[in-house]
Amino acid sequence: MRRSLFARSLAVISAAVLSVAVLVLALSIAISERAYIRSNADGLERAAVAAAAFLPEDWNSTSNPGAAALFCADVGTESGYRVTLIDISGRVAGDSSADSISMSNHSDRTEVAGALAGRASWSRRLSTTLGEWMLYAAIPLRAPDGKTITGALRLALPLPGLMESLGDARRSMILAALVAALAALAGSAALVRILDRPVVLLADRARLHARGDMGSDAAAEARGASQPPPLRRQADHMPRELKVLEESLDSMAADLNKKAAEAEALGKRFSAILDSAGEAIMALDCSLKIIEANPAAHAMLGAEPGTLLGLLLTQIAGISGLVSIANRCIASDRAVADEVNLYPGSEKIVRVNASLLGGAEKQGIVLAISDISMMKRLETMRTDFVANVSHELRTPIHLIRGFAETLRSGGLEGEAADRYLEIIEKNALRMERIVEDLLSLARLEKDPSGWLSMESCLVEDIGAAAFENVKNQAELKSIRLESAVQSGLRLMANPGLVEQALTNLLENAIRYSPQGSIVTLEAEAGNGIVELRVRDRGSGIPAPDLERIFERFYRADKSRDRKSGGTGLGLAIVRHIAIAHGGSVQAESWSGEGSVFTIRLPLK
Repeated sequence: MRRSLFARSLAVISAAVLSVAVLVLALSIAISERAYIRSNADGLERAAVAAAAFLPEDWNSTSNPGAAALFCADVGTESGYRVTLIDISGRVAGDSSADSISMSNHSDRTEVAGALAGRASWSRRLSTTLGEWMLYAAIPLRAPDGKTITGALRLALPLPGLMESLGDARRSMILAALVAALAALAGSAALVRILDRPVVLLADRARLHARGDMGSDAAAEARGASQPPPLRRQADHMPRELKVLEESLDSMAADLNKKAAEAEALGKRFSAILDSAGEAIMALDCSLKIIEANPAAHAMLGAEPGTLLGLLLTQIAGISGLVSIANRCIASDRAVADEVNLYPGSEKIVRVNASLLGGAEKQGIVLAISDISMMKRLETMRTDFVANVSHELRTPIHLIRGFAETLRSGGLEGEAADRYLEIIEKNALRMERIVEDLLSLARLEKDPSGWLSMESCLVEDIGAAAFENVKNQAELKSIRLESAVQSGLRLMANPGLVEQALTNLLENAIRYSPQGSIVTLEAEAGNGIVELRVRDRGSGIPAPDLERIFERFYRADKSRDRKSGGTGLGLAIVRHIAIAHGGSVQAESWSGEGSVFTIRLPLK
């Protein structure tokens, strides 16, 4: 975990302060010790000079060998110092603390060498004779002429005693250094905090900008709050050197917020456009992983919203056509457009436009998928319609033309001519019915709100009128018409159109029912719906034909229907009448048992 700027700065400054304090303390102790030792050394030199005044002239004479030892013992006893006499050769002539005979030559001792050279000298070292640290001071001894050096007088003092004297002074210096270091640390902490606080405020300000919370400060100021926000109050005391940085930060944050808001608005606009697009749109990377898909794409592929994101296109079962187009687009580096079955063997045909995403950078591809199944179906229906109309009109036209040419050529009179005219009239009426039915369908396909008038009508009256319309056809085949209409049942509808629909269903039922059978009209209401049913006892309709019998010109038994005079448009008209009323129509059939056609219309 990274430490804060304050902690790091304080640690560095504290380390520097402690290092300086330790160094100064060490130097102070060293200097004070040296000064103390030097002062004691000077005292020893002065004591040596004073003691030399009492030195007998024959201290180094062979005639009085004990004079040096006696002198050293007397002076040592009186002064408390260790006293040593050394001759010019470095031999110890006498010592107050040891036997001079057993002592080695002292000419190599620092203080002795200096004194034999003619100057007072001092040193401190471990005494080889006594085995402890000593402070030595030596002065030269001269002959009566004042020039010739005859030896050296050395005084010594044990250092442990001196160091004990320095103990109190050392403790005082350590305590003073510690207090000074603590004061320096406290001052450093305060200084670092003063320097760190503006930086922390800037960091907090940057963090709020990053979270987008600075807008609350601006809003508070805009409301004219009596007290500015805490962060603003603290920022008012920002040092002059950092004020420019603060203003730059605010300006940069304002620009970023503005750009972010614009980008967010643009993203929402594009998302809204993408979501509202009627065609499926998917964005894929170069590995065919789906990175974006609109709701229409999820609906087309039967996926829950958002579940396509992150999937590979190849992971979605059955859409090999889309995968092929996507691969072709990536391989060719150009847009590709084609029509494929969305799933192999299905009737859903889609048009796919694949284009490169990112231009020359080739970040992936975009697939725009349009369901053209309905358009293809309508195109097929249009083609079939034209073919069917041509086929339906061709036969009566040929008959009319042929018989008309025969009549014009002459030679026909009486019954033969009448029969030919009857055939011409019959086929002309058939073409008229076809045209009328086509016009009815064209009218019904228009928006019913512009032409459909509704009124409350009694279903019994509509059924009676429909029965009257097909009465003659039923009598020709000895078919009994029965009514099972709920008494007093009324609905809001266009009675003429409902009558036409029932008439068409009754005509079909009579046309396909055997001699002497029964055709029943039923009507009942429930759950806000009126069901009008026409039931016959005919041979039934094959199951494959049930789904298509409401198409124009579609016939389950084509030869029989033409012989009976049907146009092939009656059931299509029934279907459009039901749709115009907001209802539906359905056919059910059982082989050898008959068929039931049901019209469902809303009561209101």
